[in-house]
Amino acid sequence: MKNKLRGLIVLFSMILLSCNKEKEMSNKINFSWSATVASVEDYPIEIHKGYFATQDKFITALHSSGIEDDGWGYDGSDIGAGGNIIPTMLSLTWVSYAEKKFWKIDAAIDQTTQNKMLSLFREGFYNWNNVKKELEHETYDHITIAVAPGGIVMLFLTGAAHRKEIVRYQAKETEVNLNTFLPVPGAFKDLESFYDIFYKGTVPKYLQEKIAQSGIPYGIWDTYREKYNWRFTTSFLKEDKLSHIYVAYINGEEDNIYHDRIDKHLFNNLPLPSNISFYFNVYNGEAKFDSDEIVAVFKKMKKNHPDKNIELEIRPAFMYKTTTFTVRCEGDEIPLEKTVVRMWKN
Repeated sequence: MKNKLRGLIVLFSMILLSCNKEKEMSNKINFSWSATVASVEDYPIEIHKGYFATQDKFITALHSSGIEDDGWGYDGSDIGAGGNIIPTMLSLTWVSYAEKKFWKIDAAIDQTTQNKMLSLFREGFYNWNNVKKELEHETYDHITIAVAPGGIVMLFLTGAAHRKEIVRYQAKETEVNLNTFLPVPGAFKDLESFYDIFYKGTVPKYLQEKIAQSGIPYGIWDTYREKYNWRFTTSFLKEDKLSHIYVAYINGEEDNIYHDRIDKHLFNNLPLPSNISFYFNVYNGEAKFDSDEIVAVFKKMKKNHPDKNIELEIRPAFMYKTTTFTVRCEGDEIPLEKTVVRMWKN
């Protein structure tokens, strides 16, 4: 009986090991990624510690690479070696100097999110190869952890001129022993003096003044994640063609859209653009949208025309001296008057 019981235990262990191995293999990709961290522009943060892992395997530690505040549109510095397995667990502790707080997230990355990441890694994207003069398939090479005031934690997959939002998490305020965080223990007499000195030294003066007047705009970063059914359209004084648009969205995503997709004129459920680069036959241009203006205009259009598709028209002026942008829906139109445009010849 003991031998039979021992045999059943061994058999069960082998089956469990086989299942775990099979799951790990199905979660593997044929390319590697590394981990990076990003913060909202001018809101400096610094990593304390963290990791990516699966239930059975430690993948990489997430360590400090110094202060990050370049914005969600940048990957930031590599903070973990990563690998070729989709993580199922995320842990991260960081300090937000503008808020004078430490935050911590311990999150299980659920199966739906894992599948989304795996699918995007395998699907990849296309960028133009100037040598081959053709679109070339590439894929993502970073899992970026993007944080914002209020304990917002976003995961993005990022690659060359492409970034996709994966999932949003909510961190909690936490307490950290300064002597475990600082490279020189005892450098500050207390937590308050640490916060005050780093606030004054890392948060830009204009933002300090803004925070003093109206506080930190909690909630705005979730507003930026709202999506609308919209597309770019073009209107020319003479025959021309839009061949390529690079779009950076206000939620931190980005995309390269080439003629093969532009020509299909498809509406897509997307966040709003923050800035774009656009390319015609002879002239090129760049446009930076005012975030408050474009959000207000699209919200108004959505309210006045529920469930209708919205167009963002690109209209070059005479001799391509500038380009205007107008939001349109069912005959209603609102110009984006605060857009900053720069044009140049090929």
